[in-house]
Amino acid sequence: PVKLQIRHHFTHATQVRVFDGVPTSSDYQHLPLTLELKPNQTSKSEYSLRPLERGSLLINKSHIEFSSPLGLWNIRYWAGTTSESRVYPDFVAIANYAILATENHTSQMGIRKKQRRGEGMEFHQLREFRQGDNLRQLDWKATSRRQKLIARDYQDERDQQIVLMVDSGRRMRAKDDELSHFDHALNAMLLVSYIALRQGDNVSLMSFGNEGSKHRWIPPQKGTERVKVLLNGIYDLQASQSTADYITAAEKLSVLQPKRSLIILVTNSRDEDNSELLLAAKLLKKRHLVMIANIREQVLDDLNELPVSTFDDALNYAGVRRFLHERSESHKKLTVAGVYAVDCTANQLAVRVANAYLEIKSAGVL
Repeated sequence: PVKLQIRHHFTHATQVRVFDGVPTSSDYQHLPLTLELKPNQTSKSEYSLRPLERGSLLINKSHIEFSSPLGLWNIRYWAGTTSESRVYPDFVAIANYAILATENHTSQMGIRKKQRRGEGMEFHQLREFRQGDNLRQLDWKATSRRQKLIARDYQDERDQQIVLMVDSGRRMRAKDDELSHFDHALNAMLLVSYIALRQGDNVSLMSFGNEGSKHRWIPPQKGTERVKVLLNGIYDLQASQSTADYITAAEKLSVLQPKRSLIILVTNSRDEDNSELLLAAKLLKKRHLVMIANIREQVLDDLNELPVSTFDDALNYAGVRRFLHERSESHKKLTVAGVYAVDCTANQLAVRVANAYLEIKSAGVL
């Protein structure tokens, strides 16, 4: 809701039409407003505005129109001030996760946290030995002292380093729905960062585009309240018109983040990018654990499911199958190189990356 307050010096009741200076990149309702301004009164009204793009939202001065005293012509002029607001990425998913996590219902979002009784990297507590526990969990000193079997319980290690790398190149401008792949990537990174911060990990974020572009770097943050820092750091990020330079980004990150970390790189690559992407992954793997989430266009899955009834359908089907096969082979090369690889559509991205992070966390390989 956008609220307007109109002060005036009319000496008689006057009907005016008000159209606020909303940007073209927004949807709105209840504009223009038709108001009856009465003498010696301040009028108030409001309309609904829905921004369609992240970043700075600039609302210009209002356009006012009313009739002359004799009704012979209309008078128009600009009034009011220019106001600026911030449009943030969609963090409804984070809010939903926070509610569901409190109720231990994250599976409703498709996020599965694997239970590994007693297996972890960090000591948590002593408890009575239960059927199904590993014998290696037995604490013999405590067992001897209490005269009953006592097991050690462990939890996933905390204070680990998570680095989110987001490709801001031209291919991330692709759209399968209302949001671009870049917006889906930012939403996924916000969800994963919130989960990681809840786990007690440190989260940093880096965007990268072409070789000459400026990389945006948000240093490591810790604590769930630091999600606000990430939001303010990425709300105005936009995908560029250039092709992403993976190798330059990997070299830059090696300088910014010398400590061993889990690197989660989100991109939308093609066959011609595979050799450079693999080289960048190997460069990062010298020090870090690497996960690459590659966004796949939804149209590929749709074409793959269409029935083949004409020759043109057959050509389209064969082309899609070949493209998907080559994509699968590139995926295998990353896996063979020791990279955790995720290949999914944009609307699956957030949950798939969150699950992959939790699996890596539970495996204790970082």
